[in-house]
Amino acid sequence: MPASVAFLLHMHQPSYVDPRTGRAELPWVRLHAASAYLDVATALDDEPAMHLTVNFVPSLVAQLEGLVNGASCAWEELSMRPPSTLSADDRGSILERFFSVNWGRSVEPRARYRELLDKRGRSPQPGELRQRGGLFSDGELRDLSVLFNLAWIGWAARRGDAELEKLEKKGRNFDASDLALVLGRIRAAAAKVLPLWRKLAARGQVELSASPFYHPIVPLLCDGASAARARPDLPLPKRVLRAPDDARRQIVRGRDAHTRAFGVAPAGMWPPEGSVSDEALAVYAEAGVGWLATDEGILWRSIDVPIPRGSLYRAWRREGVDLVFRDREISDRLGFAYAHGDTDASVNDLMRRAEAAAASSTAPADEALVPIILDGENAWAAYPGGGEPFLRRLFATLAGSRTLKPVSIGEHLARAKSRATLSRLHAGSWIDSDFHIWSGDPVKNRGWELVADVRSRLVAATARGVDEAKLEAARESLSAAEGSDWFWWFGEPFHSNEDALFDKLFRTHLAAVLAAIGEPIMPALELPVGGGPSSAAPVFEAPFALIRPGIAAGGATSAWAWRGSGRFRVPRGAAMAVLPLLTEVRFGFDAERLFVRAETAPERRVELTAAEWELELRLGAAVRRIRGGSDGGWRIWRADGDAFIDEGVGTPGAIWPLENPRVMELGVPLSRLELSPGQVIEVVIRVLRSEVTLGRFPTDGALPFTVPDDGFEAENWTV
Repeated sequence: MPASVAFLLHMHQPSYVDPRTGRAELPWVRLHAASAYLDVATALDDEPAMHLTVNFVPSLVAQLEGLVNGASCAWEELSMRPPSTLSADDRGSILERFFSVNWGRSVEPRARYRELLDKRGRSPQPGELRQRGGLFSDGELRDLSVLFNLAWIGWAARRGDAELEKLEKKGRNFDASDLALVLGRIRAAAAKVLPLWRKLAARGQVELSASPFYHPIVPLLCDGASAARARPDLPLPKRVLRAPDDARRQIVRGRDAHTRAFGVAPAGMWPPEGSVSDEALAVYAEAGVGWLATDEGILWRSIDVPIPRGSLYRAWRREGVDLVFRDREISDRLGFAYAHGDTDASVNDLMRRAEAAAASSTAPADEALVPIILDGENAWAAYPGGGEPFLRRLFATLAGSRTLKPVSIGEHLARAKSRATLSRLHAGSWIDSDFHIWSGDPVKNRGWELVADVRSRLVAATARGVDEAKLEAARESLSAAEGSDWFWWFGEPFHSNEDALFDKLFRTHLAAVLAAIGEPIMPALELPVGGGPSSAAPVFEAPFALIRPGIAAGGATSAWAWRGSGRFRVPRGAAMAVLPLLTEVRFGFDAERLFVRAETAPERRVELTAAEWELELRLGAAVRRIRGGSDGGWRIWRADGDAFIDEGVGTPGAIWPLENPRVMELGVPLSRLELSPGQVIEVVIRVLRSEVTLGRFPTDGALPFTVPDDGFEAENWTV
């Protein structure tokens, strides 16, 4: 009998709704509804033999329902304002926000969108956009509004829509009716999302699971001190929150809301961020949750003695709850790597890995289970065609496989008779098997202290008999403030353009608790939790001096030799926070050569050959790819349409070190690349294995910098 492959696609957005206005302050529910939520469901509808599990966070479902009922969205309102009425701040906001798409898939293919991005600048400094907004005409801002919203409409919503096709061909000089058409199509797509998922669930093709309502880190609600179990060095908040009743409320509320939305109670749940602990497990069990899924790292840290890796590929049980643990490598390849490679090669790679995993299972032969779990909404924007070619190929291949059977988690658990038993459950999440993303940083801890303080006032109000309706409103606002996303963005390591807005929404929810019970607003809620703008080191820094690293065959140079180079610090992706393959990319010049240095993360323990590194350089429409060879040299390919022409072996002085497989260094003569001073070039690094992309850096767009001229060092002189 074929082994089971159980996908779980996690659909999650926090509540962006301001409780004072009822308006969504960020657009991601609306925009993902017009793309991934509808696209994935459509691909499944077209391939009925493909079964899987999709997890909907109830706070997301509530916002989807609100959209259908006409809920407003701040970014949609900004789009609709006549450009002539926009303030300087509004114009700056449009320039900052309306390029929030995958540049490679959505901006570069559209000439007008690319032109507007180049005019705005690809790496603007903080505070520049308000001034630059005055350089854009009303027509340019209208075009930008249309193109941004149009780019977010996925392939399913476009099928057979001649008017959208006509708009794409028009490309520019849009008017108010064009904008109204695009915004209307997004709303129409959003209205189709939940009915289609209900249809898929009703015919047994899809199992719909849920999460606690506002996506809280349940172990930290049960006992905030659990953060120190996996990381004893992690500082705890001064006032540790212990609120198992709040955890219970979030789980039960999520279960009940899911039942109302889809007509059936969820059999299982994806615990937010895969976060589990024994205390949390007990609360899930009490609420009748039959299964939970989390990361493989939790399994390895829950076992006191070494066990075969094949133990991952089966069902487990603890305290009456079934547990499945995701295969991290396959899941992360699907979420981050396959988008940048050939579709057939990527699908074949996934199938080979899943078959090998199933063959290693320690379960009975007919009960092997390969759990593949990932973010179900963000990944597809990086794939060609919005993920349609890949999803169709993957679903068809699995549906027709003789060795692997695609199933939902519930289907497998209902069929499999055996379970391995866990004697304890490690307290951690799917990120590094601990909770440091949500607790331990001073800013995160300050957020938890505010929650604990406000909650204590709610408890006191309950004791003194405040009206139940007011208490219920207060509990709702407190639950919203307990969501994981606020703490994700507080402090380190994650930052976004919307840090200040997340901070404000968090404090607004806490203030609403106090307002509901008649308490004055605490002064601490008037100030940002983060204490002001982030002081985090910039992700991208341009070169400021010529460098002479002296690259030679056999070993990498010292980091000191790269002083003055530009730097790209590879961020951990917000979608899944997987540890990236590369930690840092450096780049710079001397008078004659371009130099690039990239280093893999030590924790990834990946050793690469020279042929597995690829450097792509773009100069306008001209594209060249450079890849190392087994002899320590390199070859260049020049783009010719969709094909690449081999330009041959590089000249001496351009060497890839061979003795350190964690480092790539390359020096290429500017003349060989036909580059001249003053030209702006863009660089992308890919890591490949057997032509399957392991990683692309940056994941979206490219690293831009200018070939230095004679005055470069004088202009960038520093002490």
